[in-house]
Amino acid sequence: MTATPHDVPEAQDVPNAQDVPEARGPLTAPAPGPAAGPRGRGRGRAARFANGPFLPLLPAALTLAISLIGIGRPSLWLDEAATISMATRSYRDMFAVFDHLDLVHALYYMIMRPWVLAFGTGEFALRLPSALATAAAAAGVTVLARRLHGTSAALLGGLAFAVAVQTSRWAQEGRSYAMVAAAAVLATYLFVRGVEPDARRRWPWFAGYAPAVMLLGFLHLHGVLLVAAHAATLPAMRAAPGVWARWLAASAFAAAPLVPFALAARDQTRQVAWLPEPSWDVVWTQVQFVCGSGPLVVPVLTIAVIGAVAALRARSGPHRVPLAAVAVPWLVVPTALLLVVSMVGDPMFYYRYTVYTLPALGLLLGAGLARLLAAASRRADRIAVLAAAAAALAGPSVQPHGLIRHEESRPENMREAASAVAANARPGDAVVYLAGVVRWNAAAYPDVFGRLDDVGMRVGPVAAANLKGRDVRPRDLGPKLAKYDRVWVMNHRSLDPHPPIVDAREQAVQAAGPWRPVRTWTFRGGWLVLFERTGPYRAPHERAHRERARP
Repeated sequence: MTATPHDVPEAQDVPNAQDVPEARGPLTAPAPGPAAGPRGRGRGRAARFANGPFLPLLPAALTLAISLIGIGRPSLWLDEAATISMATRSYRDMFAVFDHLDLVHALYYMIMRPWVLAFGTGEFALRLPSALATAAAAAGVTVLARRLHGTSAALLGGLAFAVAVQTSRWAQEGRSYAMVAAAAVLATYLFVRGVEPDARRRWPWFAGYAPAVMLLGFLHLHGVLLVAAHAATLPAMRAAPGVWARWLAASAFAAAPLVPFALAARDQTRQVAWLPEPSWDVVWTQVQFVCGSGPLVVPVLTIAVIGAVAALRARSGPHRVPLAAVAVPWLVVPTALLLVVSMVGDPMFYYRYTVYTLPALGLLLGAGLARLLAAASRRADRIAVLAAAAAALAGPSVQPHGLIRHEESRPENMREAASAVAANARPGDAVVYLAGVVRWNAAAYPDVFGRLDDVGMRVGPVAAANLKGRDVRPRDLGPKLAKYDRVWVMNHRSLDPHPPIVDAREQAVQAAGPWRPVRTWTFRGGWLVLFERTGPYRAPHERAHRERARP
């Protein structure tokens, strides 16, 4: 991209080799001068670094380092328990579930199975693939920004993505969202290379674009909305008819397996019946989500708008696609489509479903920060601009970064419940989960809760081909508890207020006594009670007979 006079990058912003027009004929010898001296050699090294493979490694390394800070501190929770439950099953048992449940996460579970077999299901091990995927996404943001807007925007955009609050949040989650973001960056890079105005061989890039979109959709179906963002990029860059034709062909090829996949997943929408209805509150929450927190909205959006305007004003070079034409649709279109679809049909929007749009914000922030630096003519001014930008972005980020690394930052603190069981359970203790969702939640720490006898389970989750298993009827709990002297009872936040079946289970446990409560643990997301028997169990008909025999 050739900059306007007031958009000239600083000295270290070295353009790609193909951006530099030939100043002399091929036989013209280079003129002697400073370039031959140490300063020239230094600039040459800077150019090789700026255009080489090492520049993207800086944001990637920083992203990974930040992501690993406190990655094991937050407790595992319900969603990550689903990953553990599924990834510890055989592929055959997985496919028995996908027929009616969790099809949209099938590929992620299949990827995670060999990983958990090799490294286990602890907090660090389960979340490390997400941290690695996020680091790959940061490298991709840097490569993409360098292609679209130059070296300064590349480095600053990669670093902005690395330190963002939501980058760390989803790098520290044992779910597919970080991988989806990395796949979105890959698909967008291949798209950009395929649609560049002077691209000589487009088909190799589109041949890679199609499987990248497939990967994106199979990791999470909502990710295919990125294709709609790319569709908005083409008219913004005034793409030629031939470019449109190749992109449509590649997109159609990618859609061939994804359409039946989407139709099959549509039959499982009851899993997301809890999604909120669209509203202005939802929109505002989404804005805060993307920016990282409420106090970050103004500085982040201000710099992003500066970046978009700078990208629009800059004249595109012979091979570049305008950064704004790529980043703005990528950031806005998927979210807008999800909200519109949710307004006219069943709700389909949730904040974490848009994690794969966050790299687009990194592109805009990189362009904005580069524009601010370019406006400063002196080194001291540039340092002051960087310091001010860092203060505006880093200051409000400190508290959110700390909160997401807190043990109770997730909806459930299952580690606290597991610690209570590990410290107080005895061999032969029973457990009654008041509903199947509680058993699913307990799968977050299978080594601990697996020590207890699950007397309320009629069919296990694997045999039932689901996450919850199947429970015995409340009236059958008493005879099963008769041989136990101690029983743990656990609840979950989603069961308040209790439905009738849960009340019936609680009453059945009490009827299997007499018990005395040993201790109650209240933790984020639920409670846990340990009961100890104080007398022999009597069947209901025996108790009725004794009641009638009383004078």
